[in-house]
Amino acid sequence: MRIRPGEGRLSYLHLFSGVNPLVGPKDLKEPLLTVFGVPYDGTTSYRPGARFGPNAIREAFLNVEAYSQKLGVDVEGLPLRDAGNLAKQNDPEAMVGAVFKVTKELFAAGEKFCMLGGEHSLTGGSFVNAPAGTALVVFDAHFDLRDEWEGSRFSHACYLRRVTEKADPSVVAHIGARAATKEEWSLSKSLGLVLSPKEAGTSSGLKRFSRFLSDFKSVYVSVDIDGLDPAFAPGTGTPEAGGLTTLAVLDLLYALEGRRVVAFDIMEVSPPYDNGSTAVAAARFMNELTALCATKR
Repeated sequence: MRIRPGEGRLSYLHLFSGVNPLVGPKDLKEPLLTVFGVPYDGTTSYRPGARFGPNAIREAFLNVEAYSQKLGVDVEGLPLRDAGNLAKQNDPEAMVGAVFKVTKELFAAGEKFCMLGGEHSLTGGSFVNAPAGTALVVFDAHFDLRDEWEGSRFSHACYLRRVTEKADPSVVAHIGARAATKEEWSLSKSLGLVLSPKEAGTSSGLKRFSRFLSDFKSVYVSVDIDGLDPAFAPGTGTPEAGGLTTLAVLDLLYALEGRRVVAFDIMEVSPPYDNGSTAVAAARFMNELTALCATKR
């Protein structure tokens, strides 16, 4: 018998979370999805502000149309539990460690979850807990394969390097990269799939993506909002020109229909630099990913 987080003992989710929920009740039994935020940007290397991302995404999520016409799912009617935001840890390794403990607990209970960031370092603490046979699908302008950045091995520029030290790099599909070091471009050759922004929106790109997915039982999706071109998402900490369109990302997400999405995260939304469009794009991705979670229980 699986013990759900919070039943019979103080869970890590309760220990680390603090703010009131916004998109669903905190004590909902048998949720389709548990939502939690991580308002942390302690290793941000350019423009800080992603700590304000979780609530900005929630606010936009509550104000976009909830019905997914493409998937035929009304997200407004789905049982979502919002556990609030995790308390900020000053040390990068401790913050990633808190995410590790929370997500390990959720995966062990068989719960699907949505993590709202916050910076991308946090994914380094979550995906490593995913069930065996799970692919990691990443949308990002950067590979984040540096060994260290500004003195930290737990920087947002290093999270995928840490992940691939624990998981086979071939489980990673990376979409949207256009800014990386020479070493990172070399290391990216070991990933299971790399799609450039130009190829991502094409039929050949979708075919390559579908072939990649066919080898896996389930999927974890990580959306770094800077994967989008700054024309679509200016509100992010490390914008890079020449990126993905919103429609290209949606097409790739819809290609996941019929597959088991066990968890997803949406990272690097920085409201101080946003005109509102970034949070809205993040909210649309959150809505469609939530709908995908409902199509394959």
